[in-house]
Amino acid sequence: MNQTKEKQKYTVPALENAFSILRLLSRNRFKESTITEISNALNLNPATCYRLLRVMEEMAIVRYMDEKKRYTLGPYLVVLGERAKEHLDYLLVIQPYLERLTKETQMTSILVNKINEQKLAIVSKAEASDFGVTVSVGRHFSITDGSFGLCLLAYLDEEKRAAILEQNTGLRSYSPHEIARIKKECEALRERGFHITYGEYIKGVCGIAAPIFTEGGKVDLSIELIGFTSRHDEEDLQEKGRLIKEAAEEISRKLSGNE
Repeated sequence: MNQTKEKQKYTVPALENAFSILRLLSRNRFKESTITEISNALNLNPATCYRLLRVMEEMAIVRYMDEKKRYTLGPYLVVLGERAKEHLDYLLVIQPYLERLTKETQMTSILVNKINEQKLAIVSKAEASDFGVTVSVGRHFSITDGSFGLCLLAYLDEEKRAAILEQNTGLRSYSPHEIARIKKECEALRERGFHITYGEYIKGVCGIAAPIFTEGGKVDLSIELIGFTSRHDEEDLQEKGRLIKEAAEEISRKLSGNE
């Protein structure tokens, strides 16, 4: 008898609230926040928020700035981040490709990792030295944002993809006409192996991204080249698209154990 065993979802409110505080403080707008600002933003009881922050301060995962009376992320997170990187084997495989792509194209290369059903994060980068786009590792995006998001969106089942697009959680919202266009773009990406954006999401910024396949054909990673439209025309991006597609295919073979 075949049984599909679904993971049971558990909730630990204190842990979830503490993690929400960390995510909030990781955003530029809230990087230095008072208890009132944190509790209001997260709809937390101020007393609960205070107790959580005191415990987190003792653990050095948040830091209280006496002179400003504000909280910010703590130093122990740097330790945890470095330890996490040591255990993410795929970073060791992919980083040399990012550096090579940046050297060959003079565009900034990034690696994006899916962190939940609708969110992605930049987990590694190689920035172009001359007039390159600057990015922050750890920055979050919606799966509906940019070429890197489309690379992951394209490999979701149709029902899940439609539900995410209708929720409009990204940098821009979509009309029914645009949702239909994105579906066609997903089909084109699956056929071509890469996708180009040219100022649609951030004015003056262009990107070329390709999906990375791991064991079982899973797509939770993508790599992207980012530059300024003033320095790269669309014909130039097509040529760079072939480069990033080749790199993504090589990485996919290594990560899936086929090389």
